[in-house]
Amino acid sequence: KMMPNSSSSSEPQALTLHWTLGINKDVVAGVHNLSDAESSDMFYAAAHTGVIFDYNTGVQRLLQGHVNPISATAVSKDKKWIVTADTGPDSMMVVWERESGTPVKTFFNPHPYGVHALDIAPKLQYLVTLAAPTPSSDPNASQPEMSREGKSIQKDGDGETSDYQSISVWDWPSDHDGPICTAAVGTNDVQTCVLFNAWDTHEIATNGKRRVFFWTWDVEQPFQFYSPALAPRDFKQRIGDYTQTIFLPDSTQAATGTLDGDVVIWDLSLIVDGLSRPDERRAVKIIKLCPDISLNVLQVHEKARVVIGTADGAVRFYDYQFRVQAWFEDLLAGSVKSISFERHGEEDFDPGISSVGVEDDFKCPNFLVSTGSALVVLVESKLFYELSPENRRGRLVLQGLASP
Repeated sequence: KMMPNSSSSSEPQALTLHWTLGINKDVVAGVHNLSDAESSDMFYAAAHTGVIFDYNTGVQRLLQGHVNPISATAVSKDKKWIVTADTGPDSMMVVWERESGTPVKTFFNPHPYGVHALDIAPKLQYLVTLAAPTPSSDPNASQPEMSREGKSIQKDGDGETSDYQSISVWDWPSDHDGPICTAAVGTNDVQTCVLFNAWDTHEIATNGKRRVFFWTWDVEQPFQFYSPALAPRDFKQRIGDYTQTIFLPDSTQAATGTLDGDVVIWDLSLIVDGLSRPDERRAVKIIKLCPDISLNVLQVHEKARVVIGTADGAVRFYDYQFRVQAWFEDLLAGSVKSISFERHGEEDFDPGISSVGVEDDFKCPNFLVSTGSALVVLVESKLFYELSPENRRGRLVLQGLASP
């Protein structure tokens, strides 16, 4: 269905983009549900363009300006602000106003090779970015040495001074064009996931395939960080590559998913082992959640639930002890890449409230699931109670191109 878009640019152009087909299907957490009681919008990236798509009317609004394919996206908790970033030469990071589709802040060359991953703080003021790793074709790249403190890098107009991967915090509403805090990531394990602690904005978690970092920061102060050690002999089992890390509310715990279907729980411990300090998290247990099935997406949602999307195409809801509460295993759409819930006015997630029992009727806002097969499915919580597998598959709202 061909529909004209409401273009965000009024400048005359030789070619005007009216419609996009496809989706950047491999961007983890790349599809965002902007829906509420008034609208049925979703946001995703298609090559160099951000797309606000009304899946009921078929109307697209196109956010244009990037010169490279968009590699990372985020949406604020209130769904008012959209952040896009790309990887490559002349990279940019742009904050867009969702209602009008206009850019309100642009950071040029936020990192030497662009942005690999980003997150927006629940209080809206801050962004955190992970630099794209140095291309293997660059002979001048060097890696920093490991230390317990993140060495502060002097900020300049370009935001970066070195070629290795770095982490930066940005105060986007301010007039400052560079990061307010930057540090080198002192490991060869490329960090692929970054997340603010929703209950303490000054704490950040990142992880790559083999290392998890916990960072603390403050304005005009150097980053502090530590990376808990974890070896197979610690729990007498193989530990698969990490996927994503989340913070668990009302506790000091964090959790990291793996390709093997395990969840590693990190927490403070009073046991002195000579390797970690009492104020640093360490691995306290490993939970076998979905044996041999990759946990692609982990997030915390309202009503004390952890939501996990897996490589077998299922979405499952757990409590904070990782006891399963609901499961959607008949979507048949492919390996899950992102899960995003619609906004509910007064029922927005309050991090201070966490009470739900396994006996309670399962309810949650409608959510979108995007997959590695370039499909986006709309799922309603009532499908959990459907008896027929055919009735539990959700509604297909977007079909992209599944070829690589």
